[in-house]
This record gives sequence, C-alpha cells and structure tokens, in this order.
Amino acid sequence: MIPDAVVWVGDPSNGVECQVMRAQVHHGRDDPTSQPEASVASLELVGALPPEAVIGARVGLDAVVGPLRIPRFEGEITDLAIAFDSVDVPVPRIIAAGDLGRIGRRVVGDSPWAEELDGARVNRILTLAGFAPDPLLTDPGTVAVLARDVDRQPALGLAQEAAEDGGGIVWQDTAGRIRYADALHRRGAPVAFEFEACDVGLGLGWEQSLEGLTNKVVLRYGPTPEGGEQPEVYQSDAVSIADRGEFGASLSTRIATVDDAQKRADTIIARAANPSWLLGGLEVNLELLDAAELELLLGLDVHALVNVTGMPEGSPATTAALWVEGWRETIEGTDAGLVAWSLAFATSDYCRTAGAPRWDDTPSSATWDTVDPALTWNGAYCMPPSLQRGRWNDVPASMRWDTVSPPMTWDNWPT
Repeated sequence: MIPDAVVWVGDPSNGVECQVMRAQVHHGRDDPTSQPEASVASLELVGALPPEAVIGARVGLDAVVGPLRIPRFEGEITDLAIAFDSVDVPVPRIIAAGDLGRIGRRVVGDSPWAEELDGARVNRILTLAGFAPDPLLTDPGTVAVLARDVDRQPALGLAQEAAEDGGGIVWQDTAGRIRYADALHRRGAPVAFEFEACDVGLGLGWEQSLEGLTNKVVLRYGPTPEGGEQPEVYQSDAVSIADRGEFGASLSTRIATVDDAQKRADTIIARAANPSWLLGGLEVNLELLDAAELELLLGLDVHALVNVTGMPEGSPATTAALWVEGWRETIEGTDAGLVAWSLAFATSDYCRTAGAPRWDDTPSSATWDTVDPALTWNGAYCMPPSLQRGRWNDVPASMRWDTVSPPMTWDNWPT
C-alpha cells in the first residue's frame, strides 16, 4: 500500500500542512567510507504556496500509515520556486536541507579543549554550534583524542575529523536529530527488516572491486614534537598482500594514545584487507507492502541491519546481511493522490562496518569448536548473524520444486 504523504511548514506539532504532488529525499550516505552530508528534500505541493513557507522556516515530510505519522525528513527551507501546470494551477516547490548543513556554517573554538573520547569531542562541538545532542541518542566514543586549541573553525569539519579518528560518523536521523555513532554502534544489532526477492524485483546486482581495499596501514597519532613528526603504528595483512599486492593507506589522526592508535589500525585492516561484495539495486516499491511491513520499513534508518533472502542462483550468496547507509526516496502523485512511492537503498556488507564482536553476541548454541577451530579471538573481527532459517526463502529464487529430490517434502526441508 502507498501511505499518505504530508508536508508541514513551521511548527511540526501545529504547523500548516500541505498535500504532496512529488517529492525526492536523499538521506544518509552512499558508501560506508564517507561522512554523511546533510539530508536534502525537494517537495512539490498541491495548491498555493503557504505564507509560512519562507527561507529558513522549518519543514518536514511525514508518511501517514493508519494512525501513525512516520518522519521521513526534517530541515529548513533553502530555496523556493513556483511553476504553473496551467494559468490558474500553481505548483510550488520547496527545497530544504537538514541541520548538518547549518552546522557547516557555524564557527566554534574560542577556548582550548581537553583530551577526551571521540564521542565526547563530537558532542562538545555540536553543543557549541547550538545543536546539543540528546545523550540517549549519541554514543560515547571508543578512542581518546588529543587536547586541542581550535582557532574558530567550521563546526561540522571539526566534528567529522573527530569522527574519522574514532571510526564513527556524525549523522542525522529521519526526524532531523543530529547524532553520533561510534565505532561500536552497530555491534550486536538485530535484523530490523527482511527483504524477500518478490519485494525488490530484478534490479538487484552484485559488484566487487578494489575500491576501499587496504591491506597495509600507517597511522600517526599523538602530539607532534617540536621539529619532529607524529609517532606511528603499523598494521598489515600478509595473506592479502601475497594474494593481491600491497594496497597501502597513510593516516594522520588526533588519536592520543598508542593503544587506541593500534586498535584503530587493527580495525581498518580487519575490515578492509579483502574485497567484499556490494549489493546494488535494492529498491522497494511501497505498494507491494502491507501496513505492518510499511511500519517496519519506514522505521529503518542509517545503521539498521537488514536481511535480503531468495536471491537468484549465481549470486555470491542467496541471503545477505546488510547495513543501511542511506537511501533515495521518490514520491510521485497527481491531483487525485499519490501513485508511486519507492526507496532505493544504499547498503554495505555486514563485515565492512560491524563492530568487533563479543562472545555474548554469539548464539547460545555456538561453541568455540563449532565456530571455527582455527579461529582466535583477536582474529574474530566479524561474526555475521545466522541468516539460514531452513525456509524456502533462504534458497535461490530460481530454484524449482521439480528439481528437488522426490523424497523431499515441504515439511521436511532441512533446517
């Protein structure tokens, strides 16, 4: 089913509401190695432009599913335009950007900052910029970053520097709130939504390349001595280098301690020493879903873990655990109502950005011998969730019943 779409202008609780003719939203990031930019929305309305719609006013887009209003975007108006379908039928358009854009225009740093965790540094910067995060929605950080005397610099760049040092990201959710996710944010996450082959059609495609491959890293940390250079730590993957040649990276960071620097270098190599398959074309048309599925799907945000099942034979895997990195959302309508609503997701492989596992995160049925007898805990940088549930959804979508062994029945399909 296609939900209703409502644009509000002014106060989200009692502002003026408008019907949507068309809308496009870009949310999150397109790849797992970059920091997100501000979410942006282009909103075409039915009827005249409301007087409350002025440059700088708050604006939001909500999906309405039964009694629920699910936020899809919130930001401030940056551009206004009015076109005409006919002489007396205006088509106003609002272009808006999320608050990450505003943070980029704020300058902070008129007093020294003490050494602190990356999450504390990011939250300090956001607070100084006037966007104090909700402590329940932001992470503390995992590495100590150097004390710093900043001489009035743009807040977003400073926050993203601290995020890069810690392996986290500064982002905004669909409700427009600015948040920080540290390097362990995704550890132990449950599967939030399951896509079946019939939900996503034939647009799926797999790609693998050398992009992002790193099997040797030099990472600089600590204060720079007068007349000298920062100390360095090193990490490499000998097997990857032997198989593919050297793909090196050199990073200068503001990490304070050698232990944290080594941990950061270890994580980079563990995640990026081998190429991973990237699943593209994960696009969903909302009319294919029922109300319960819509509520779950529209509740996803950056960092959500999703499962895709029943992919065609010849795929690298018939099921895949993927992180949502962002999406492009498209709404199409007429004067009579909406006719199409789709989301094209940007995702990443589970092991490319998952937090280091804990033994508590493994299934209770797992024992050390059954996981991998050759595995050491230091080498267990990634333990994907078990996705095989003994269902037909877990086999290739191209499998046919008449190719299965005759004794096999629906009930005794192996689990």
